[in-house]
Amino acid sequence: MKAKVLTRPRAWGCVAINQLAFPGMGTVMAGQRIGYVQAAIMLAGFFLIMGFMICYFASVFRLLSQLDSSDAQFEQCYRPYAWAGISGLVLCVIAWFWSLFSSVAILRSAVAAEGVRQAG
Repeated sequence: MKAKVLTRPRAWGCVAINQLAFPGMGTVMAGQRIGYVQAAIMLAGFFLIMGFMICYFASVFRLLSQLDSSDAQFEQCYRPYAWAGISGLVLCVIAWFWSLFSSVAILRSAVAAEGVRQAG
């Protein structure tokens, strides 16, 4: 699938969505299918982080409800799931930087297409 020719304002809209809202969606809006992969990586990271946060807050509530709990018991509850939080963060950062490179490419193609339209 060939990428759509974008105007500069539309390219900036795709960049804003890619960088500020949802990595991969701006790439898809620019007509590039690889954005679906970026979005899938971002979602996988998001769900891993949310899974870890649920375990962490469940541990916090358990610690608060049981007055005889210690910090060691608190860490014992959430520590086995720390891999999910770390992995999710890494996936989100990868997706964000990948969408940053895609955003630069989208802007460059919009500027090049505008130059071709003006010359032609």
